[in-house]
Parts: sequence; C-alpha cells; structure tokens
Amino acid sequence: MASISARAASITTQDNVPLCPKSAAPWFVDAHARITHEDLGPHFDGLIAAWTHLEDASRYEQGPTNLPNKGRPKQVGSWIAGRHRKMDGEELTVSDPGAYTVKWQAWWDSLQPTWRTRDSDGAWSVMGEYGMGGREWGPLYQWGVNGTLSILASLYFWGRAVRNDSEGQQVPWELAVWDVAWMLEGMAIYYKKF
Repeated sequence: MASISARAASITTQDNVPLCPKSAAPWFVDAHARITHEDLGPHFDGLIAAWTHLEDASRYEQGPTNLPNKGRPKQVGSWIAGRHRKMDGEELTVSDPGAYTVKWQAWWDSLQPTWRTRDSDGAWSVMGEYGMGGREWGPLYQWGVNGTLSILASLYFWGRAVRNDSEGQQVPWELAVWDVAWMLEGMAIYYKKF
C-alpha cells in the first residue's frame, strides 16, 4: 500500500475542486454539487478528490449499513433528517467551533478501525501503511449516500464556520480534513482491487 508521504500533494490539497465523474450516480452528482458549492480551500478540495476516488471505486453503491450516529454532531443529524436537500440554514450552522471540534473529534475517533495508532501528540497517525493490508476499516466501512458523505457534510459545516477565522480554529479543521482524506484514499485503494 502507498503511504501518505507518497501521496501528500495529491490528497491533502488540490488547486481546484475535482470535477464530478460522468459515470457518477445521480445521488453523487447532487451531493458533489452541494458540497462543492462554497470554496473551502485546497485542503477540502483534496478531501473531495479522495471521496470521489472512494465512491467511484465502490461504483456509487450504498455501503452495508449506515455510519454509527452515536456521538455524531447534531448538524449532521439535522442534515440527514432534511434528506440532504440543503447545506445551509440555522440548524446546520456551527455557532461554537470549539465545542464542535470536540464533538466531531469524539465521533471520528469512534469510527476508527482497531489498527489505527496515535502519534506522540495524540493525533491519529497518517504516515506509513494502512493496517491489516487495507482490509479492515471498522465502523468507517460505510460508503455511499448514508456513509462517508455524512463525514464530508460534517467537515463542510465546520469549515464554513472557521474558514475566515483568525483565532487558530481553522487548524483543527485542516488536520481533520487531512486525516479523513487519508482514510478515504486508503479505502479507495482497497476497493479498486475488486
């Protein structure tokens, strides 16, 4: 498996939003348009590229179940309840980025496969190989409209809240985007084998 260091430039940043593939399912075309409506910068564009690779590799099908909702930020639940129709509105606004960061990180932590390790700073490691030869993804093993799209939406809401922040709250968001992109790219590499 490839490591993050070999793919860092292509995963973590993009000069622009990747185009929606012509072979994409209707749900993906709609989601891609909504989640790329606002420019959240090159890190988020890199995440969109990783998500596109994963969904293309999984043929735009729905994963085996839905992502666990325990501990999920309330904005994601509101977005799902609204059937993914909009990406803004009071119920989707992150009014306290600091509290959202803590909530989001706890939810993300709960989705990690058992092989993931933390570095000396306590952050999830994004270096080296994907564990178990890329075969075991734990609760994160949910692609499609009820899977990884919810993670992207959660980062979209958060990114909108911190994109013009001058108090350093954008850094945790960028680290989260980097981490999610690494995991989605690993899943895409695994799915392309089939």
